[in-house]
Amino acid sequence: MDTDLFVHFAEIAGIFVGFGALIALRSARPTDLHDVVYLKAVLVIGVWVVIAALVPITISRYGVDDHALWLSSAVASLTLWVTSLVLIWRTADFRAINEHLEPVDRSFPVVGLPLHLTIAGSLALIIIGVWPRIDEALYVTGLSAGVVFGGYTLLVSVLSWKLASRSGPERDGR
Repeated sequence: MDTDLFVHFAEIAGIFVGFGALIALRSARPTDLHDVVYLKAVLVIGVWVVIAALVPITISRYGVDDHALWLSSAVASLTLWVTSLVLIWRTADFRAINEHLEPVDRSFPVVGLPLHLTIAGSLALIIIGVWPRIDEALYVTGLSAGVVFGGYTLLVSVLSWKLASRSGPERDGR
C-alpha cells in the first residue's frame, strides 16, 4: 500500500473542508438554502474522503493486509458514505431545495450521479470480492471519485451564488 498516496487524498479533501469552512465564516451565516445545502455537501464529502483515506492506513498498522485490508476499509467507507447521504437527504434544507429546484440543481446529477455510482460501485466490488487482485485500485478509484465530487460540488456552489440577493460590501464590490 502506498501510504503517501492516501495521505495526499486526505490532504486534498482537507483543503475542500477548509474552503467550505472559510466560505461559511465569510458568509457569516448563509441564509440561502441552496448555499447552505451545497456548503454542507462539500463539507460532508471532504470529511468522508479524509476518513476513507485514513482508514486503510490505520487498519494496516494492525497487521491486516491484502484483501482483508481492502474489504474492511471498503465496508467502513461505504457504511460512512451511505450514512452521510441519508443524513444529508433527511435534512429539512435538502427537502426544501428539492421542492423548488433551480436550473443548477436539475443539472447537478449529470455529473454527480456517475460520481456517486463510482464511489459506491468501487467499494461494493471490493466487498463482493469480484476482482481481489485490484482491490487497492478500486479503493483508489472510489477515493478519486470522492475528491472529484467534492471539487465539483464546491465549483457548482460557488458558480451558483446569487450575488444580487446579498447586501453590503460583497454586492457593492467593496
